[in-house]
Amino acid sequence: MSMVAHAGPGRCIGAWVLCWCVLCHQAAAADFVAPPALALVNQALNHHVAFAPDAINWGRADYWATSDELQARRAGDCEDYAIAKYFALLAEGVPAQQLRLVYARVLLGGTGDLWQPHMVLAYLPSIDSAGDELILDNMLDEIRPLSQRPDLQVVISFDTHGVWRALQRGPPAREARQIVRWAQVLQRMLPAH
Repeated sequence: MSMVAHAGPGRCIGAWVLCWCVLCHQAAAADFVAPPALALVNQALNHHVAFAPDAINWGRADYWATSDELQARRAGDCEDYAIAKYFALLAEGVPAQQLRLVYARVLLGGTGDLWQPHMVLAYLPSIDSAGDELILDNMLDEIRPLSQRPDLQVVISFDTHGVWRALQRGPPAREARQIVRWAQVLQRMLPAH
């Protein structure tokens, strides 16, 4: 299913990302272990959205944008990229149970102890397949396993159903809507009928 034709959440990624996906489809490595959609969506958003802090982009200290809002501005910060990637991959048919938004800390400069809050998207391999979680990050076009990201410390992960400590499996520890900004995004994207 194409991102343009999809009528649900994620359609908002739209033609501006689809064009990039078509161009980079040939670039997806044959030995890449994740579904090709991961690399395509990660690169498309990383290349078509400019990084902009919320204070500059939205005039607020912290704002989590919907995919439509990100598309309209074509600028956002880490959580905006992660949210857009989440909904784009759902639209492309990636199973919801294999995607989690991840609130983490990232080590700036690669050394020292300057850790900064950061958000990425994780792809969790299915329970029956071995493998490390794969991280889609606005700071890297390359998707790397979490085990190859010593600069990233996972704090919590969440999706539309719940919140987990780190990337634990099993039932969520809390309801997703307890994360206020995430609840606001969901309300704007998936209004009650």
